[in-house]
Amino acid sequence: MESQASFPRLFTVIEANDLLPKLRPLVEQVLENIRRLKGASESVVRREGLDPEAPNLMNRLRDDGEIAKLIGQVKGCVDEINSYGCICKGVEQGLIDFPCLLGAEVVFLCWQIGEPGIGYWHRIEDGFAGRKPLLDNETSDPNDKMSYH
Repeated sequence: MESQASFPRLFTVIEANDLLPKLRPLVEQVLENIRRLKGASESVVRREGLDPEAPNLMNRLRDDGEIAKLIGQVKGCVDEINSYGCICKGVEQGLIDFPCLLGAEVVFLCWQIGEPGIGYWHRIEDGFAGRKPLLDNETSDPNDKMSYH
């Protein structure tokens, strides 16, 4: 289990939702740059006659100026997202996790591009596949005093 000390910041649902207007454009830029990166990579592979299965393909692609620039832009956006204390998890899926204290356990509030706000959470070890709605009645004990901040 991850401790609070493992994360620079713990979020409440309100704090995570308040950050989304800053994060959405960054995630959209990441996705657009990844789309452009795929197109540019395919073009270089065809033009240079590169083997898509070659172990050194990424090194060869990075030699292309446009590809290097796009990689740098993606990295810059991801670094900016992470600088807020959240974690850009699934870059190509537009996934961001927000560390949150649920009772005595650190869990992740989970948001994906296209969702209107923070509506899901998951235990750190469960990942995206373990996402649960914030108010999942099946896992909530009505006598339990824990809340999702």
